[in-house]
Amino acid sequence: MDKSKRQARLDRQRSEKRKGQMRWLIYTVIAAVGVTALLIFSGQVRTPNVEHDYSEKNGNQLGDSGAPVTIVEYGDFQCSHCLNFFNSTESQLITNHVETGEAFFEYRAVGFLGPESILSAEAAYCAADQNMFWEYHDVVFSNFSTGNSGGYNESRLLEFGETLEMDQAAFAACLSSGEKTAQVEAYRAEAAADGVTGTPGFIVNGTLLNGNRPYSDFVTIIEAAIGQ
Repeated sequence: MDKSKRQARLDRQRSEKRKGQMRWLIYTVIAAVGVTALLIFSGQVRTPNVEHDYSEKNGNQLGDSGAPVTIVEYGDFQCSHCLNFFNSTESQLITNHVETGEAFFEYRAVGFLGPESILSAEAAYCAADQNMFWEYHDVVFSNFSTGNSGGYNESRLLEFGETLEMDQAAFAACLSSGEKTAQVEAYRAEAAADGVTGTPGFIVNGTLLNGNRPYSDFVTIIEAAIGQ
């Protein structure tokens, strides 16, 4: 093989090598852009899919306190079963029974699952000081996080608050002070006294329902109470 042919072959090899390096560079840039976009998207606060009429609310209580049925839920914002209940049954109870005056609903966040469970519960009670508990509860579940993985750290919980019409300075001061820790601990003690063994757990007109129970279980108790 003469010198010119060898040089031509080397030139082709170098050219293919450069093309391969360029392709990998392009793939790397695309992947980096994709990861960045994913991180940006994942950091956004998602808004709740379902909206309710929360006009008749008082802190973590919802509905007519004189209703024939009282539903108390002991829940944890990091609990996947609580999330499933929120997505399936809770909305039906509020629409069909709380907003109609048949039931009175109280949500007690108990912080069973670790530091972020406790902090998210405290944040909800800080929102309750401004009568925004239920709206905040919806935002937290709509941005569900588990495993104490940072999804409910203080900065993230403050971001949730920024999506609501609250005094953000007062909300932040409340959360950082730890003043709601005692309330979380008190509800946890009440849950144990009521026989709740995990979350979610319910007391419906004095009847204990442990676990993520179907809507029909609540309807049976409600209908018995209102004479249907």
